[in-house]
Amino acid sequence: MEVSQNKKTFLNDWTMFEKMWLIISTITMIGLSIIWKDSAMALISGVTGIIGVVLCAKGKVSTYIFATVNVALYAIICYQNALYGEVMLNALYFIPMNIIGFLLWNKRKDDDGNVEAKALTKNQVIILFIGLGIAIFLYYQLLKSLGGNLQLIDSITTVTSVVALILQVMRYKEQWLVWILVNLVSILMWVMLLNTPEGSVTMIVMWAAYLINSIYGYVNWSKLSKKEA
Repeated sequence: MEVSQNKKTFLNDWTMFEKMWLIISTITMIGLSIIWKDSAMALISGVTGIIGVVLCAKGKVSTYIFATVNVALYAIICYQNALYGEVMLNALYFIPMNIIGFLLWNKRKDDDGNVEAKALTKNQVIILFIGLGIAIFLYYQLLKSLGGNLQLIDSITTVTSVVALILQVMRYKEQWLVWILVNLVSILMWVMLLNTPEGSVTMIVMWAAYLINSIYGYVNWSKLSKKEA
């Protein structure tokens, strides 16, 4: 009886826009993946990624389950494209942080099952982006020494993703501002790799969907943080 009630509450918490966004983005990704004959690995990574970010925008703890599958497969795809910064980010950072995020979010849920959101001050936001710029430059120098592909873009996506996930685990709404930057640069990266055989089309669709979701995520988390305040 209790399980049935939890399912009902979970479904009632979703708006029609959220349900349609999840369905349309997933079907679109599957369709394009089949048309462009992308790998099964890229398709699974893309679909689990879409589900994960939609759940994150909703503030649901279950986001970390889908995110773990997504980043594990994405790390393999990036390795096949010599994107070593992305490989290190996903394999050595995202997977452990997903476990930590699941544990921390699970302790800070409200009665509706939504995570309790917070917000940075204006000065903290300024310091955040200055620090991002410095870290991106330093990591770019490291990637140049490793001889990877698209070192500057790889550095931007890696550093911003690290910071965004920290903000996400700590439940700050400003994570979505950083995720928007991550998504924009990632789209550019995979467009530049469009002629490679390892799932570039699916990756472009995935990151484009992430971008739209990040904008919605910021709006929704702004409401959640005001509710907590």
